[in-house]
Amino acid sequence: MIESISRLAVLRLFFFLLVTVFSTGCSKKETDTRQMFIGKWQSSILVTPLYLHENGEWEIKKDDGTVLQYGVWEYRNNKIFWTYKIRSQVSTDANEVLQVQPSSFQLRESDRTITSFKKLN
Repeated sequence: MIESISRLAVLRLFFFLLVTVFSTGCSKKETDTRQMFIGKWQSSILVTPLYLHENGEWEIKKDDGTVLQYGVWEYRNNKIFWTYKIRSQVSTDANEVLQVQPSSFQLRESDRTITSFKKLN
């Protein structure tokens, strides 16, 4: 139990450092646009809501609070960069932002499909 807690703490510290490094040098427009992504979202490809937190963390979390997946997100150069860990490997995926409004946004996935998000809160 303690070992898994310390792994989680190390992983969260790693993600925090990634966000700190990536967030330096953002323009005012990027910062303003980034704020529009913060919140609870329903995507067109997931049943479980996606939470984008102001501190740069993201979670796919059930209503009972169970976290299914998490990582770090960053908005830069009209893309959202998702960093996550599967098993012991850290990966990053970048998706082009096609449109963003206060209550919705759309991304182009790596396979060129489009995913839509509707704000839930």
